[in-house]
Amino acid sequence: MRLVIGVALLLVVMAAQLALTARQQSQTFDEACHIFAGYHYWKTFDFGINPEHPPLVKLVAAIPLLRLTLRHPSVPDEYFRTVEYDVGREFLYANNAKSLLWRTRLAAASFTICLALTVFLVAYSMWGVGPAFLALILLVFEPNILAHGALVTTDVGVTFGLFLAVGGFYFYLKRPSTLRLASAGLAAGLCLGTKHSGILIFPMLFLLACAELPPIRDPATKQYAPDLAKRALRQVATLAALSGIALLVLWSLYGFRYAARPPGVSVNPPFSQFAPQMGPHASAVVLKIAQWHLLPEAYLYGVVSIYSPGALPTVIFGKYYPQAQWFYFPAIFIIKSTVAFLLFCCLAPWSATLRNKQFRREVLFLLIPPGIYLAAAMSSGVNYGVRHLLPVYPFLIVLVASCAWYLGQRHRVLAGLVAVLLLFHIATSARAFPNYISYANELWGGPENTHRMLADSNVDWGQGLIALKQYIDEHQIKDCWLAYYASLVVDVAYYGIPCKPLPTSFTDLHQLPVPVLLPQIDGPVFISSTEISGTYWRADWANPYLSFRKIHPSALIANSILVYDGRVDVSALSALTHENLSTQLLRAGKLDQALAEAEVAVAIAPNRPIAHATRGMVLSAMGRKIEAAGEIRQARTMALAILEAP
Repeated sequence: MRLVIGVALLLVVMAAQLALTARQQSQTFDEACHIFAGYHYWKTFDFGINPEHPPLVKLVAAIPLLRLTLRHPSVPDEYFRTVEYDVGREFLYANNAKSLLWRTRLAAASFTICLALTVFLVAYSMWGVGPAFLALILLVFEPNILAHGALVTTDVGVTFGLFLAVGGFYFYLKRPSTLRLASAGLAAGLCLGTKHSGILIFPMLFLLACAELPPIRDPATKQYAPDLAKRALRQVATLAALSGIALLVLWSLYGFRYAARPPGVSVNPPFSQFAPQMGPHASAVVLKIAQWHLLPEAYLYGVVSIYSPGALPTVIFGKYYPQAQWFYFPAIFIIKSTVAFLLFCCLAPWSATLRNKQFRREVLFLLIPPGIYLAAAMSSGVNYGVRHLLPVYPFLIVLVASCAWYLGQRHRVLAGLVAVLLLFHIATSARAFPNYISYANELWGGPENTHRMLADSNVDWGQGLIALKQYIDEHQIKDCWLAYYASLVVDVAYYGIPCKPLPTSFTDLHQLPVPVLLPQIDGPVFISSTEISGTYWRADWANPYLSFRKIHPSALIANSILVYDGRVDVSALSALTHENLSTQLLRAGKLDQALAEAEVAVAIAPNRPIAHATRGMVLSAMGRKIEAAGEIRQARTMALAILEAP
């Protein structure tokens, strides 16, 4: 009974942290899209919205909305990746956004609570009560799990799915039965239904199954294993049955229908036009899979979206890289894991648990899956945040908890060290509340310094508008400026922010018109740390907020929004607005006016490469080729100087 009460109390603590955090955060970048997609699936059986991610998390999150009377916007026949964000935003804010976010986030948090319970049960089965409680405490106060545990996103969902599937396979191998095999297959299917990276469950289970086989030759007798072939065939049959069940579960989530959308409508663009972006060989494979209807069409759209090659920028240690970096995920693991957890990982090799043949299976089950996932993450070319590394945490937590527990059993001093580290883990997590997204450990300056090293969902993912509103109210601010990178998908006005908008990377990416801005403006100016980092600008030299990296802000809101008071120099932003206007005039054929605007941009920001490039384009259109070539050369020289700057 005490065991049940202890586990229940820890789960209640976790639920409270998730609920309180959900209340204090504005909509993050992907949530409106996911919320609408889940609701749309239930109401129309149309999986053409947001096919980049399988439907399970979205379906679960939308369940609390089904009894509500909500305005359901129509879905236009346009490029699906644009439509899903536009319609998602319209759906969320045309209804009661605060209520919808609260309801759907609580539903999504069920995956996190289930993950915690599964961690306890697996650790209990592997190591016993003590290590299981230690593992549960580590997970309940893990800042990165708490950061994403109550968001309507897929990262914690796939973390739960992978751990549940591997745990289910462990239970089956420990005591094989038809029921346990079916349960493991069901878990693997749910894993596939959470996120496309869930497909990694297959190589994980394959290597774990291979690890169960005896050596080909007995090292002692030098004899070949007599039943090796029989055992290998049994494992093949097991994996085949498990995979079949998993695929059946995946198909069930799409209603056993191949077509992504109902009869009479189709995804824009058609799959035959969308698949080739994967490259000739990969696209040929997925087109054959589509032709034979081996997987649902919506799932295949996601496969193409996620696994298509492309150079995506990276910000790590405050430096902008135009491509993904192999060391990104090991680095953010060190930056964003608590110091206590890192020390637990360092202590683990000293435990006899890792070397005890009695626990060989348990150790392999806790090392092989995170190893595969880390390798896949490092080679994925996607460096958007620690959320893409979350699946390694539950495996490592169970492993280090067992090692720490057995180390503590050896000596009283070691037991004291384990207790101190556990308390420090809890304390550093509590200190980050409710701004878990921007968490970094004390070795790197704590959460207040994360924005100097990282970007995007590691720091600012759109969650800070409620805190910004509180700051504005406390300081009685009536006139201000705001550069918020998520403003295209988040309704800033809904949160009562009175600020005038500044250009952002997404307004520039979509070439949206922006009002001409003076080179100097009066603050306060609020800037998203993601804008300053330059993650979504075309290049570091294109980022008009580059100079703000060297300016100390007046304040930091929610560890993610920087405040600049007084007279603020925004020359690069002003030049950008003139460049934008020049480009519009050039397209309209008004060459003289376009040149005038380009020259204003150069005069305001003479060291800005794009200002010179814009002037060069206009001169070229006017037939002044020699002058145009000179401007383009100058733009390239300036861009290289920025890229080579320390």
